[in-house]
Amino acid sequence: MAVVTPYHREPPAVLRRCMQSVRAQDHPHVVHYMVADGLAQPELLAEWPQVRHIPLPHGNANFGCTPRGIGALCALADGADVVCFLDADNLFLPDHVASVVQAYAEAQARGRPVDAVFSSRYMFLPGHEHLRIVPPGEVPEAEFVDTNCISLARSAGFLWGAWSQLPRSLTPVCDRAMCWLMQHHGLRVRWTQQYTVLYESHWRATYLQAGLPLPPEGLHDELLGAAGAGLTPEELWSLLRVRWTFDPPARQA
Repeated sequence: MAVVTPYHREPPAVLRRCMQSVRAQDHPHVVHYMVADGLAQPELLAEWPQVRHIPLPHGNANFGCTPRGIGALCALADGADVVCFLDADNLFLPDHVASVVQAYAEAQARGRPVDAVFSSRYMFLPGHEHLRIVPPGEVPEAEFVDTNCISLARSAGFLWGAWSQLPRSLTPVCDRAMCWLMQHHGLRVRWTQQYTVLYESHWRATYLQAGLPLPPEGLHDELLGAAGAGLTPEELWSLLRVRWTFDPPARQA
């Protein structure tokens, strides 16, 4: 089992929090790949010798998509059977990997192996790490799957590196684009039915749901405004080999 985390400007305390959540997994065989997007922190990563550190020489500024894809391909080359994705400012609860592995095993035992397993997430807000918020409409087996809730089996290995192929204008909604790709290729999927991801939210809707005042800056809502801008069917075909007319997502997290 592999976990791939792209990182860029996150402070050491946030990276330690992320790596500790992977180290604390109940499942005994987890390899964590930390992929630096141009701003490597080798001194910090030296404190975590069990983590495989992949520093990229230049930043790509595409929401972690290039480092995420490169890390996944490295895991594939290293022989990983399953890859999970975890952004640097988020965490896995201790049973996340075990629940994913169990879902794959149960599907296999029933004679219906799957290519992807999805988990569910709780949201919390910076400075309010105790919160466990379920976004409205985001329930197991919903159409949208957050990046941190996605795992892919080796049978879907051709998609492990697809993050790096996404057109730049789609990278603000990269998880939606990956879900479209999985649907396009007819991947067999299963949900764990468990909330095992903790997602640090910078979305307006989460603050409103929690009844907390909005911060003066740092919200991510404006990132969705330009998603898909200028994207043509020809660009989608040349990069992803799919034929779509891009339909912008709902302007929410």
